[in-house]
Amino acid sequence: MPPSVREDLLVEYRFLIVEDSLLVAMDIEDAIHRSGHDVVGIAPDMTVALNYTRDTDIAFVDVRLADGETGPEIAKALAEYGIVVIMITGNPGLVAAGVSGVLGVMAKPLTDQASMDLIQFAVDRKNGRPGVPPARLRLFH
Repeated sequence: MPPSVREDLLVEYRFLIVEDSLLVAMDIEDAIHRSGHDVVGIAPDMTVALNYTRDTDIAFVDVRLADGETGPEIAKALAEYGIVVIMITGNPGLVAAGVSGVLGVMAKPLTDQASMDLIQFAVDRKNGRPGVPPARLRLFH
């Protein structure tokens, strides 16, 4: 096994899920746990999401949340803390122009394989590697 793969197996990243649909969030949370990582929280809105900035390595952020279309603003704020951020939304057109500091956007719903691929891509990026973006992920830069 190459050293970089062994390193990934030893590092547990902390994910934040910014999503107001509990069922969607729980599906993503399950995939993160099966990937060997931890979920620091599920945030339904901006106030809760920003409380996790010091504890988060990677965040998946929806556009429309309990407090409105605040996802892009949350995503930008999280990225400013050095968090790897990917938008996951049923409305990818709402962020078609991109969001500063955010890697890209992926349309919901996610299959289990798409979730696993997205998690691996985010981990690769956190490790400074380009990674292989999932087929449905639209990169912003």
